Parts: sequence; C-alpha cells; structure tokens
Amino acid sequence: MDHAPVVAAPNAFKGTLSPLEAAQAMARGVAEACPGRAVILRPLPDGGDGTLDVLTRALRAETHFFETQDSCGRLIRAPFGLVRSRRGAIALIESARIIGLAQDPHCPLSSRSTEGLGRLLGHVLDRGVRTVYLGLGGSATCDAGAGLLAGLGVRFAGILRADLEALERIHTVDLAGLDPRIARTQLFVLVDVLNPLVGPSGAIAFAAQKGADPADLGDINRRLRWAADHLEVAFGASVRTRPGAGAAGGLGFACALLGARLVPGAAAVARLTGLSLAIRQASLVLTGEGACDAQTGYGKGPQLVAARARRLGRPVYLVCGRIDRSFAALSEHYARCAALPPGLPAADALSAAVAGLLA
Repeated sequence: MDHAPVVAAPNAFKGTLSPLEAAQAMARGVAEACPGRAVILRPLPDGGDGTLDVLTRALRAETHFFETQDSCGRLIRAPFGLVRSRRGAIALIESARIIGLAQDPHCPLSSRSTEGLGRLLGHVLDRGVRTVYLGLGGSATCDAGAGLLAGLGVRFAGILRADLEALERIHTVDLAGLDPRIARTQLFVLVDVLNPLVGPSGAIAFAAQKGADPADLGDINRRLRWAADHLEVAFGASVRTRPGAGAAGGLGFACALLGARLVPGAAAVARLTGLSLAIRQASLVLTGEGACDAQTGYGKGPQLVAARARRLGRPVYLVCGRIDRSFAALSEHYARCAALPPGLPAADALSAAVAGLLA
C-alpha cells in the first residue's frame, strides 16, 4: 500500500460544503480507505465563498470585524483577516461575506449596492493596511461597483445610493473625495470568472442567478454600459473589456478603475497556500466541486489542480456533486472521476465517494 501523503484540494460544493469542509470530508474518506495515510489539506476556492476562511488559515491571519452594510443596506458585522508583516499589514476580504447572496436572498436586485464593501475597504486602510487581497464571487450585486466607489468617497451628482437602479442616472462623477490612500495600496482582486463588464458574456451572464428576470437582462446591460461610459471618462481609463471586469456584477470593473490587479482567484489561492509544494510531496491528489460541466474548463479549481499535478507526474482523482455530459471532453485530465452517491448528507457522501475511489 502507498503510504505517501494525499493532497485534498477541492473547491466549494455550492450550497452544501465550503472548500475547507469539502477538504476535511475528503480526508475522512482517505482515513476510511487507508487508515494512517497522511492527508495535506489545500482547499482551493476561486475568490468566492470560502476564500476568507482558507486564506486566514493558510496565512495565520487574525480575524477582525467591522460594522458595515450588506447589499441592501442592513447593518452587519463583516469579518476580514489581518496579517502583520515586516512589509506592512495585509488585509484579506471576501466580498461574499458582505454582499453575498447568502446575506440577501430576497432583496430586489435593482436596489442592491456594493457600498458596504467600499466602507470596509476604507476601514482596513485606516488600520494601516497597504496590501489587500479581495476575493470576488458569489455576490448578490450588479451595480458595476459604483457602490464600492461611493464607499471610498466618489460622489455621483443627484444620487444618494449607488445601486443598480441608479446607474442610468449617473451624469457627473466627482473624484475629489476619493480616498487618496487607495492609489498607494496594492490591491489584488481574485476573480472567479474572466468575463468583461458588458455584452452577452458580461456581468449579465450571471444576473439571473441573482434574481434578475431574463426579460430585464437587456436593460441591466444598458445601465452597466451607461455607467461604464461615464466612469471611464472620469477616471481616464478604459477597463470594461479587461478579463474579470464583469466579475461580481461589475465589481472587477470598479476595482480595475482603482488600479487593482485582477488575477484568477484559484491560481492566486494556490500560490498563497503552497499547492504546488504540497502536490510535490504527495503521490495522489484529490479535487472536486459541486458541479462538473463544460464550465469547469474555464479557469476553475479542478482544472488548475489537474494541470499542476500533471506537470509533477501525480494522478488526480475528481469527485463532483454531479457530472454533466458536457464534462466528458475534460474527463481525460483525471485518472478517476466519481459523482456523489445519493441519499446521504453532502459531507458523508463526499467521504464515501473518496473511500470508494481509493478502495
């Protein structure tokens, strides 16, 4: 029997298990099939749900809280991570914990704003932070990041709340109050998709899952385009087509206007958590996510894991909540694939699937 370590590097199983919970369930499956075999946990979120927990654990960050607003303006205590280093403090922020769908399942999309996230970003600057890792993904918003900009001091004439509904009323953009410290801050934005801001493959591609009526997508796209026209003139930058600008309903766009680096979330988390080193130490890699389909090939965690493992000559076993027929062309990247067995809680099903693959 092989006694070399196994790496567990899953993304979230959306709606059931966070990336860390999924990795722990995989470890239990390894223990069931191969008692005593070591497991290296390297959960791999892509900037969305679970990113803060994973990075806080990996970088040994302190968890702090700040009172701000969710996307509908309700007060919440938002968590963020703080890492002390010789080069200055580093902040870890997950947008889904402030403006995510879990916070606002019933609030109208038109009235949601990212302003609370902007206020949190301003707060970490007050704490002396000069490097920020901001995870995007799982947001409830589609305001082109106008709320984020408002939270950092940008003013829009005649607009009290910068939400989706207000985008078409943007005419005058006043940057005089924009927090000047943001220009001196390294802002790394971890995006879970590489879509541009506008167009059929832009932010509207994800608006329906946030509650938008399909009949309203054209109107939402028009509002996003209008906002982009005015914001790009004000900032003197053209960033709407940058990969990731459409992430989190256009938050990527606003961050790009602020000079942020938009980076693929899974790759950034892999670097910060030392995924490649862990794979090098192991003889087998486990990965997975809730649904495996054609979209898995577009920068998703399992594909990144498979590519890293292939370069290092390690086999990869894939476990998904469900495997769609459109995934067939990608299955050749994995030594074995399995879907979760029915009738069990998600964590137990994942453990059982892993044990079955190793038996």
